[in-house]
Amino acid sequence: MTKRKLKSDNESRPKKNKTENNNDIYNNIKNNKDNKLKIKKTAKEKSEEVVTKDGKENHNINNINGKSNMVNSNSMEKPNWQEFKKKKKEIREKYKAKRFSNIYDISIVTKQLGEKLRRVDCSKLERKRLILKAHDLLKTNYNKIIFTHDMSRIIQWIFKYSDAEIRQAISKELKPSFLSMIESKYARNCIKTMLKYGSQETRHEIISTCYGNIVRFMSHSVSAPLLELMYSTWATEIEKRYFKQEFYGDMYKQAKDKKIKTLSDTYVIAEDMKAATLSAVKGNLMRILNKKFLNSTLLHCVLLEFLNNCSLEDKKEIIAMLKSSIVELSQTKFGSQVAVICIWHGSNKDRKIIMKSIKGNIKNISMSEYGYLILLALFDSVDDTVLIKKIIFSEIQNDLTDIALNDHGKHVILYLVARRNSHYFAPSIVKYLEQGDNNATSKKPAHIREKELLDLISDSLLESVIINTPIWMSNSSIAMITLAILKVGTKEKLEKAFEAITIFITDLKSKIKEGDEEYKPIEHAGLHMMLKKLIQNDKELQEKGESTFGKILVNHLETNIIEEWIECNRGCFLFVLLLENGTVPTVNTILSKLKPVMNILKSKSNPGAKILLKKLK
Repeated sequence: MTKRKLKSDNESRPKKNKTENNNDIYNNIKNNKDNKLKIKKTAKEKSEEVVTKDGKENHNINNINGKSNMVNSNSMEKPNWQEFKKKKKEIREKYKAKRFSNIYDISIVTKQLGEKLRRVDCSKLERKRLILKAHDLLKTNYNKIIFTHDMSRIIQWIFKYSDAEIRQAISKELKPSFLSMIESKYARNCIKTMLKYGSQETRHEIISTCYGNIVRFMSHSVSAPLLELMYSTWATEIEKRYFKQEFYGDMYKQAKDKKIKTLSDTYVIAEDMKAATLSAVKGNLMRILNKKFLNSTLLHCVLLEFLNNCSLEDKKEIIAMLKSSIVELSQTKFGSQVAVICIWHGSNKDRKIIMKSIKGNIKNISMSEYGYLILLALFDSVDDTVLIKKIIFSEIQNDLTDIALNDHGKHVILYLVARRNSHYFAPSIVKYLEQGDNNATSKKPAHIREKELLDLISDSLLESVIINTPIWMSNSSIAMITLAILKVGTKEKLEKAFEAITIFITDLKSKIKEGDEEYKPIEHAGLHMMLKKLIQNDKELQEKGESTFGKILVNHLETNIIEEWIECNRGCFLFVLLLENGTVPTVNTILSKLKPVMNILKSKSNPGAKILLKKLK
């Protein structure tokens, strides 16, 4: 019965076929004159969905067409961006007025005053008047507005240009907010200004506020750089000591001890406290290292103390955390020493990762005040000299002269050609580097590693001397490096280097500038010393069967050059050295070339000329 009724109802209901639906859609599209193609596409897509799988009708075609018309009409209109920005600004101002209802009007006036007082062309008298007016407006309100972007900048200007009395008043009012300001994105800049322009008392108050929160601040992205500034620039020795103590355990967060200078001092009396203290330090260090906040002198200092006192297992764990961050460590004295420990006690795999991590920064590390020690430690420890050539030497060769001219970079080159030579390295540096000689990882004998490195770099150094001779002879410091390079050179490259140096010093147009003074190469004190030692080295070269500098030099000495050289004392002494250290053929050549100028020599009164005359008789 029910089935029959349903059937009769369905038969009585008029059916729309596919053709009728398509006609309806077509009529709707025809009525819509704008954007015909787009609407046709929409209608066509929807027409396929009019009849469902069950044969039911879709009655939403008109609604779809209406929406299409609305979208198309809106898309044709160009937005008025000026009007949009204006409305956005109005909304923002309304929000500020609602949020800071008590001081909104004051902040508007203060910003206008701030724009005037910060200008360079603002007179001192006018600036003083504006600061007094702004301070009167903001009095008792500094804490409310210090955390906003625009007003924090105004307060910085007021603090910078105001007198001591106003600075003191601002500091006193902001003191309860120091902790929050240190972690605030904008207010922290006010802390920087207060540290720079505030009194010693203000600095002490800011720094002492940090006590109990050092580790937390060091692991916070906003406060970590500010804490580094405090520690490295403004903190006294006692305050630095107190900063470090907070890493040694919770007991030092509030209770400070002036007697404790380093980590080892914490358990000198109570040895049983060592394990607990080291565990606390490790936990605090890991908290910061996991956040990758490594640009900190304080952190580097604590890391060094920990690595010098911890167990081998803890040392390996810390090395695993630091091996990819050597560039950051190289920026400070303590950080460089931490990096060196990582090299000495790391595995071959760790050392490989360390070298890869500094790739692209070799020049900067070489020229760093303390970073160059990292490279010296690598030269002493890494057995894979081919890898050193591939990663480190390739970059050194690209910037060879810049590195050689740098006071710190020159040690990198000297270590390769004169390892631990007392003429070039202070005993303290040699003693420090000797600590890594017996490390467990390095297997290759030191003298073999040294020879392999020298063979890999020697030709490149000599090539640079040949191509850039004036640079390698430009001052006393680099001339000594040139001498060290030449002493380890061999064969054709060495002979070409001697030739290039000879051409430079015998060219009457060559000059060496030092400050405002200009010298001939032969008259320059540093270059004269280098040439003197180079000539004295000829005896060793003779024994090795190598070409000597004296022989090449004598062949370039024409009469006009000889006459020029004997005019000065240093030039005469070079001839004396050539006579004392040269081979028999070289000495005979010199004698034959000096005889025509004997009368000129007799007329000279300088000590070099007198000694040279005695040698010629």
